[in-house]
Amino acid sequence: MERITVTLDAVCLASQIILESGGETYRAEETVERMCQGLGVPKVDVLALPTGLMLTLTTPEHGTLSRIVRVHDRATDLTRIDQCNSISRQVAQGAMTAEEALEKLREIHRPGKDHRWLLIGASAVSAGSFTVMLGGGWMDFIVSFFCGALVQLVLPPLAKGRVPMQISSMIAGALTTLTALLGTLALSQVHVEPVISGAIMPLLPGLATTNAIRDTIRGDLVSGGARIMEAVLSAVMLAAGIGLMLSMWGGIGL
Repeated sequence: MERITVTLDAVCLASQIILESGGETYRAEETVERMCQGLGVPKVDVLALPTGLMLTLTTPEHGTLSRIVRVHDRATDLTRIDQCNSISRQVAQGAMTAEEALEKLREIHRPGKDHRWLLIGASAVSAGSFTVMLGGGWMDFIVSFFCGALVQLVLPPLAKGRVPMQISSMIAGALTTLTALLGTLALSQVHVEPVISGAIMPLLPGLATTNAIRDTIRGDLVSGGARIMEAVLSAVMLAAGIGLMLSMWGGIGL
């Protein structure tokens, strides 16, 4: 019984890591199926959703074992997805046992080194670069740079406080707009439109939209519909934050 339990733990953790890291639901399902095939499980039924996983393994020795895994936190971490895919391929080829795979997957799942400052820097440079690409000048780049950095300083505490992602998007949009408008007061050469447009580009749910389309094309209509609604709502709330701040600013008369 111990071996099948370890197998169940390993495949559940692998699919959980993929779902938590922004991977597609079909990728999570294929990972489970290929790992089970490599570990000698003759029959597996798996249903992955953006918020959870339902899995059933059937063997002649142990009968049917089922498990449900709830996914609460979702982010974008392509490194974790790549590491998980590498482990699943080794398991599928018979080059790694269930015990070894489970240990390595637990290492991947543990909180790693905090790359917060790297994320802040990347977001700032990305926001500034998008602003220049959208027609802004160097002064616009500087203001947009600070917008991107400030937003990434605020978002992690909101995530740790379990603030819904859509509310965080609204706060990010309002904060970006306020920073851009204050920049126009401090520097007369700053144009608010390219600054806001460039600063919100890293905040748009592009990966979620792509995954939603891919899930839908592959026939996973529930996952695809859920992801596209999540992406649309995040974009709408981001725009609502921008519009709210612009209205408040216009009402003040600055």
